[in-house]
Amino acid sequence: MVEKNPDEGAGSCKRAEPVDRVVLTGFRASGKSVVGRKLAHSLAYRFLDTDEELAAEMGCGIEEYVRRHGWPAFRELERSLLVRLAGGHRLVIATGGGSVMHGKEWRRLRKNSLVVWLRAEAETIRQRLQDDVRSAAQRPSLTGGDMLAEVDRMLAEREPLYRQGSDVVIDTTGRPPETVVSLIKDLVARTGERD
Repeated sequence: MVEKNPDEGAGSCKRAEPVDRVVLTGFRASGKSVVGRKLAHSLAYRFLDTDEELAAEMGCGIEEYVRRHGWPAFRELERSLLVRLAGGHRLVIATGGGSVMHGKEWRRLRKNSLVVWLRAEAETIRQRLQDDVRSAAQRPSLTGGDMLAEVDRMLAEREPLYRQGSDVVIDTTGRPPETVVSLIKDLVARTGERD
């Protein structure tokens, strides 16, 4: 199901300005990277995963960087990347789960973007994290505790930000990535996106 974000008003997803970017937001393991790659290919846009981009810039994985320098230092690099991406064109961007916390930079990125919150149930997220052998290196604990145990609490904290910072919501629970891609492509087509 695709939900129009109620914080954005009633009606369709038509926007006054054309869409230069599709920004995927949501909690870790909600499907942003998988859907983003397929969507970018389908739209003939460039794909950018902010976590991968930051790891390349840092010269190490996020887990290692956070262990050495802490979350505040990582969030500052993330904030700076969002500023740069706000000027990008014909991009599909899979953002890190905490990117939406950068209020001012997030609002700037939203301009001329279609922001899609990929939502998944907590149990689905936990299962995906367990099934992904790279999770520990790519997704360090946000609270210093067990990554799987923190899912419910962190979801509760972040869901209001995801809702406020997005145009539409798509539940990825039990949905193949190809279906999610098709739904987003339909939304892009209805926004008056320019070629």
